[in-house]
Amino acid sequence: MFTGLGVSPALAQPAETSEATVAEERLLGSGDEDARAQELLPFTRTYGVSGVVVGSLAASTAGAGVPPAAMLEARRAWHAAVDAPKPHDGDSFYVSWEQTFAVDGDPIGVGRVLWMELRTSAGVTASIHRFRPHEGGEQFFLANGQAAKPPALALPVETVTVSSPFGLRGNPFASRAAMGPVPPSLPLPAAREHMHSPGGARVAAMVAAHRARRMYAGFGPRLFGPQVLHEGVDLAVPIGTPVHAARDGVVAMAQPNAGYGNYVRIDHGDGLATAYGHLSRFAPGIKPGTKVVRGELVAFSGSTGRSTGPHLHFEVLTGGKPVDPLTHAAVAQLGGLDLQHFDRVVEQRERARDWEREHESVAAF
Repeated sequence: MFTGLGVSPALAQPAETSEATVAEERLLGSGDEDARAQELLPFTRTYGVSGVVVGSLAASTAGAGVPPAAMLEARRAWHAAVDAPKPHDGDSFYVSWEQTFAVDGDPIGVGRVLWMELRTSAGVTASIHRFRPHEGGEQFFLANGQAAKPPALALPVETVTVSSPFGLRGNPFASRAAMGPVPPSLPLPAAREHMHSPGGARVAAMVAAHRARRMYAGFGPRLFGPQVLHEGVDLAVPIGTPVHAARDGVVAMAQPNAGYGNYVRIDHGDGLATAYGHLSRFAPGIKPGTKVVRGELVAFSGSTGRSTGPHLHFEVLTGGKPVDPLTHAAVAQLGGLDLQHFDRVVEQRERARDWEREHESVAAF
């Protein structure tokens, strides 16, 4: 008994219980610990503003209240998007962004633009949306699911007309017939005893004409001769058309190269290379070891080497193996479940924006 110390048994019990409770909470945590921790966690707020472009998009959005640092990534994506219109004075915009704050209300890091829409004075509406597909990192996409960034490779000429695609085709030098024009008319087949009517003869003539025209079809797969792999694409352009580098890289070859004629090959790193054949001449300063940037003039088209006519042969190689250049020159596009999910996200964001505008109008009234 500790009564001699001035503490009664009735008062000693709560002190013991309190010490035990403190020890238990220290070991296991208190019942309201999660709630108290939630109060100390950062929180995020979403904002949306509308405005009109005056001068530049950067200055206009900043004037509307969008943090310039938050707009930087979105503006880069907008200008990189292939089909996004260029902002002009008088165009209207809407920007939605989010900002994270500490418990004391101080902002944490840089805000992030979630989506942006531009409506031009000509009536064109376009928007970009931040989205993370099932595979790959988060990035901006146009409302149709097209990535808001340029393709991995640019095509080397401004006007693109593919005269012969990548893949198997007949060898254009396997027969003289391959290099000849399509005859303007084809003779009727010789009459046979089983053709008792003019209609039967006409059908037979149509079949013969179809077969003959396929034989004289020029570029592309043919019925005669061995099938060979066309390791690039042929782009139909006049002699002397400027040829530009498809990507930053270093010139590995700039010289005549057997059937390719005058030939340029550019290494782009990571095992990726592009090649340009049948050139009429090289651009000044283009030689092995020269560094080039995307879009830089490297040569002029021609018809040198084994060529059936003026065109540019364009190849893309990965790890030394040819792949379809048009695949690498295509803009990335969402598809399947990713596109379905993205469409729902876009719809929800636009609906939330419209709801905000409606309630703002009611409040103003």
